[in-house]
Amino acid sequence: MRRLLGTFVAGLVVCAGCTSGSDEQPSPAPASPPALSLASLDLGWSTAQGKLDAGDPPPAPEGVNPLTYERMAADLASWARVTTVDDSVWHAAKPVDAVSEVLPARAAAALRKQARSAVSPRLAVANVFADDVTVLGTPQVSTAWQVSQADDEDGKPYVVLELQTRAAYEVRLGSDGPVRVIGMLRVHGLSAYADTTDDFGVSGGWQEFGAGDCALALDDQLVPESDLEETRSDLQTFQRVGDADDVEMPDLGDDEQVDADYLQRCRAGQV
Repeated sequence: MRRLLGTFVAGLVVCAGCTSGSDEQPSPAPASPPALSLASLDLGWSTAQGKLDAGDPPPAPEGVNPLTYERMAADLASWARVTTVDDSVWHAAKPVDAVSEVLPARAAAALRKQARSAVSPRLAVANVFADDVTVLGTPQVSTAWQVSQADDEDGKPYVVLELQTRAAYEVRLGSDGPVRVIGMLRVHGLSAYADTTDDFGVSGGWQEFGAGDCALALDDQLVPESDLEETRSDLQTFQRVGDADDVEMPDLGDDEQVDADYLQRCRAGQV
C-alpha cells in the first residue's frame, strides 16, 4: 500500500512536469471588468476640486432683507464647497467639523444635532468615501438654486434658500478594482424670518447613484456598486437631474430610504 501510494505521488509529479513542459498554452487570464468613467458618460459639466462655482441665486423675494439674503447665499456656497469638492473631507472621520467651520454658529449647532440622529451621520453632512476608495482626477459638478416662502405653524412667514450640488466622482475600489462613477445629489438649505440676521434654520438632503446600498447604512460611506448595469441605470437618472435647471430629488420608494428600518434589513441580509 505504501508503495502504491508512493507510485501515485511520483506519477502525479511526473504528470505535472509533463504539463508544464508541453506545447499547450496556459488558459488566458479572465478579462478585467469594464470601466465606467466620467469620459464615457460625457456629462459636459464643470470640473471642480477645492473651489465651487455655485452660480448666482435667484433674486430675493419681495420683503426679504437683501443683506440677509446675500449672507444666506454666501453661506450656502461655502457649505456646498466643503460637502462636495473639498478633498480633505472625502475621507474625514468627522466631516461635520469642517462643515461647521463655514456656517454661522447656531446653524452649525443645528446641523450637528441633525447629524447625531441620522442613520448615516457622516453622509448626512458630506460626500464621504470608504478608506479603500480612491477618487480619481477631478469631479464634475453642476448646481441649481431654489427659493421659496412659507408660513410657520404660528403663521409667521419665512424664506428658504436652497443650493443643490450634483457631483459625479470617478472612483476605484482598492488598488486594482475597476473604474466606476458615483453620483451624489445634495441639497443645502437655509431659512430666515424677516428679522433674522444669521440665526438661520438648516435643512437638506442627499441621494446617491451608483454606490453600494448597504454600505451607506452599515458603514456610513460611499463604495461603488458592483452591478454595472444597475449603476448605468442609476446614473442615467442622475444625469437627467444634473442637466436640469431646477432642484429635484427623484422620488424613492419607502424601501429605499436610508432609515432605521433599512439599517436593520441590511444587518439581516435582506437588501
